[in-house]
Amino acid sequence: MVRRHVAAALTGLLIASGIGLLAGAFAPDEFWLRAVVFASCTVGPAYGVGWLVFLSGVTGEDPPAHVEETIEHQWLQRSTSAAFLDLLIVAGLGAFALAVTDLELAASSVLMWLLLFAFADVAVRLTVLRRRAA
Repeated sequence: MVRRHVAAALTGLLIASGIGLLAGAFAPDEFWLRAVVFASCTVGPAYGVGWLVFLSGVTGEDPPAHVEETIEHQWLQRSTSAAFLDLLIVAGLGAFALAVTDLELAASSVLMWLLLFAFADVAVRLTVLRRRAA
């Protein structure tokens, strides 16, 4: 089992290093700064890839026969459905506000804030559902 954890960690480090080197290649004047920042920001998700490859199939108990019947799956479904509706409302109100005020924002910034809002909304809703059931 330790070998699998080491392999997952090494896979994560290799993926994060590759992403950092790729990001650094697009700005030769700040190569190392960009490479280190991007590698350190992606090491967590990259480890997740290593975990999926080496550890996800190794569990101590049998997985449920019908995952869609578990309470956790139902909580996630309810959370994501409600968060999607919230996201539509926020995007609509934002589009209205931008149209009325003639304010111009970069699309990448708006999309980033919408994604962060959606992630936070799902996390809060999931936490509330878990606490209500506890």
